[in-house]
Amino acid sequence: MYIRDKYTQEELEEKFDEMMDEVYPPYKIGYTDFYASQILANCDPLMYQISVDEYIDFLQEQEDEE
Repeated sequence: MYIRDKYTQEELEEKFDEMMDEVYPPYKIGYTDFYASQILANCDPLMYQISVDEYIDFLQEQEDEE
């Protein structure tokens, strides 16, 4: 099954954000914590979208193997 048929774009981005935030610890600046997904999305939106697309490709490969 095609992964983009199984999930919406928003759901796939949420899955990517969850993965990023599990892999990388929060970054503390002053009294505020910033998550890797927030930093990437806000500081480099193009790289964020490329990373999401690569993560979707990874999920598709896993789906195809099952």
